[in-house]
Amino acid sequence: MAKKIGIICAVVIVLAAVFCLYQFTDIFGVKQEKPAATEAAVAPAETPVPTEAPAEEPVPAEAPAEEAKPAEEEEPKNDNPVLATVDGKEISLADTQAMLDSLISGGYITDATDYKTALDTLIQTRVLSDKITELGFDQFTDAEKADFAAKAETEWQEAIQQYVSYFGGADDANAEQVRQEAAEYYNAHGITEETIAKQYQNEAAQEKLEAYLLEGKELTVTEEEIQAIFNDAAAQDLASFDGNIAAYEFYQTYYGQQFWFVPEGYRGIIHILLDVDEALMDAYAQAQSAYEESKTEELPAGDEALKAAMEAARDAILASKKETIDDIYARLEKGEEFTALISEYNQDPGMQDEARLADGYHVHKESMVWDPVFTEAAFSEKMVKPGDVSDPVVGKNGIHILYYLRDVPGGIIEMTDDIRSEIKTYLENMKMNQIFSEALSSWQEQHEIVYHQEAIYALTAPAAEPTEAPAE
Repeated sequence: MAKKIGIICAVVIVLAAVFCLYQFTDIFGVKQEKPAATEAAVAPAETPVPTEAPAEEPVPAEAPAEEAKPAEEEEPKNDNPVLATVDGKEISLADTQAMLDSLISGGYITDATDYKTALDTLIQTRVLSDKITELGFDQFTDAEKADFAAKAETEWQEAIQQYVSYFGGADDANAEQVRQEAAEYYNAHGITEETIAKQYQNEAAQEKLEAYLLEGKELTVTEEEIQAIFNDAAAQDLASFDGNIAAYEFYQTYYGQQFWFVPEGYRGIIHILLDVDEALMDAYAQAQSAYEESKTEELPAGDEALKAAMEAARDAILASKKETIDDIYARLEKGEEFTALISEYNQDPGMQDEARLADGYHVHKESMVWDPVFTEAAFSEKMVKPGDVSDPVVGKNGIHILYYLRDVPGGIIEMTDDIRSEIKTYLENMKMNQIFSEALSSWQEQHEIVYHQEAIYALTAPAAEPTEAPAE
């Protein structure tokens, strides 16, 4: 289950993030380098020295008013200031911007002005790199390096082939040219066989460091801890979606989120979908659209003639499948199972999934994700209790005959083995994250880290308000 635990949204797994970005900086060409030195600021012009000393003048009792000084030349703006140093090695704005872009594209942060997080991550990657080197975890045997290279070659060839398959050229004389284009494309993005091999090497170094950090550590997760996380997340779902069907279905449908709470009032519906002649469906859609457009504040019921045309188009669709519809209802009347008829008549691929067939489509009176005709039929007068069958209705995809399979229990759901496993993994990652955070903090204390606060603040400080000119 792809449930996103509420608390996990606010916590970045430092171990995964830093390792990922450590690898990314090596592979995709943004490994931090010392920036080129900026030009020195231009000093104000010196007053020319006269060739002869002026005649001596008496000293006045009062100092004369200061002569107006020539305006000093503005210092050139530094477009790439240093934001921090690690053991004297500079981290510039360009370095930080590259890391910020990586964090955003990787989904770790969303704020495009969060330079502090990007800077901290850069510092962590440098500290991490130094530690890996110090412990010798970046050293590999010739056999290991050969294995990395072999994996990289396989991955590289697969990437080239994917490009060729997508852009064509697999079966014609241009195949080699397309392969060359693919290589140039990947190279332009900093990806080569060597960078892929380096990634495998970094992953291996990561595994060594993980093993080093976890040696002798206990990551045991208790049932009480699992239950506490479940209760907290389920309570959040209840607070967010109790009675809020639109939001509940929106996040499920468009974001793929699964929740540990189900609002009351859902029914499990299965159905038979009959395909209809395309011309008949087009005629009905046009007639329905014309009728809906005729509804105004002065004429809320719409134009009667257009309504009659729409109903006639719908009746024509039902008539086109009358023999099949009559056969379905006759067989149901004789006691045949609805699911058996689905396998024989249905054209909806969703009803071919065994789990969906057993669970049914979840439909609520206030559902926003279903064809309104389908929702209305699911709660029509003929659908009173499980086992009831609707009249045939015409929707956007054809003719539906609905079956009231079950009432979906509302409230907080029961914890399944999949949920328990998901929470357990989450808690183990959190415990590992804590171990890593403590180690990283300890390692950072071994380095001289200096933040250039003024330069950092200048990146996000609000622009100064212009002062009003004094009245003349």
